[in-house]
Amino acid sequence: MKKILVIFCLSLMLFATGCGGDNKDTKDEATQADNMEITVAVMPSIDKIPIIVGDSMGFFEKRGLTVNVENFQSPTDRNAALQGGKVDAVMSDMVADVLYLQAGLDMKITSLIQTDFAIIANGESGIKTFEDITPSHTNGIALNCLMEYIADKAGDSQKIMVPDVMTRIEQVLSGDIDLAVVPEPYGTMAVERGAVKVGTAADLDIYAAVMLFPTEFIKENPKAVKAFYEGYNDAVKYLDKNGMANVMEDVTAKGEFPQSTQKALGKLKFVPLQAPSQAQFDDIQGWMTKHPEFKGPYNYKFEDVTDFSFLTQK
Repeated sequence: MKKILVIFCLSLMLFATGCGGDNKDTKDEATQADNMEITVAVMPSIDKIPIIVGDSMGFFEKRGLTVNVENFQSPTDRNAALQGGKVDAVMSDMVADVLYLQAGLDMKITSLIQTDFAIIANGESGIKTFEDITPSHTNGIALNCLMEYIADKAGDSQKIMVPDVMTRIEQVLSGDIDLAVVPEPYGTMAVERGAVKVGTAADLDIYAAVMLFPTEFIKENPKAVKAFYEGYNDAVKYLDKNGMANVMEDVTAKGEFPQSTQKALGKLKFVPLQAPSQAQFDDIQGWMTKHPEFKGPYNYKFEDVTDFSFLTQK
């Protein structure tokens, strides 16, 4: 497995020549703080919104950081970009992280992200609660990822591979499939169009969407990662105080959200990023080990695959 190509680079340090180098340290520090860059792979979910807001409001720029957002519609494409060295970090999940580790990619979980998933159903399916789900029902998901874990926790159903989120929604609304697992705000949007919201991943006590950085990138670019988290949290504070109104058009365009999601986006509340639990990570490894399509067993140690040093300490 090839090493991830890190596209981020630090600017060259300026060296004072001859005498008169009294403010060399100041120059070096300022130079290191400039021209930092991170490219983040994101999915069609709400966790990328603070990144977009942080960019629009200059929260990253004031720290000398440029954050590029690469939008992906399927986990397969996102994972290929990571393996191909086209991105420096991914907003992903614990299932994907275990697979990255198995593939030889040395990744670190640096925090939870705010992604939540909705389990939606066709209005004629008779499904209103998790208890209504039966093996005769068809459930549209992207296979071998967190959505499949959520689908299994929600109930025993026939899982159908439908990678594209909007296609999943359309098939639920048309009755081609009974159920689907979709990220927010798409679940809320689907309900507004007539789908039934059976519940969410949070209702199932699933908090497994995470931020992942390659260990090598963290070691070589700690200031960039620190600036990323500081800018992200500044954006969360801005959204908590001001809401989405002033940044909605930017969020919709840069996040590649359909215009039809704006009403749902306007209802969102964001919180500072936090550390995930070891219990959740261990449960996912156990589920993957028992799953016939994964090549387990998996027994990665939580402390070996995490780095929470960039989170704000209270």
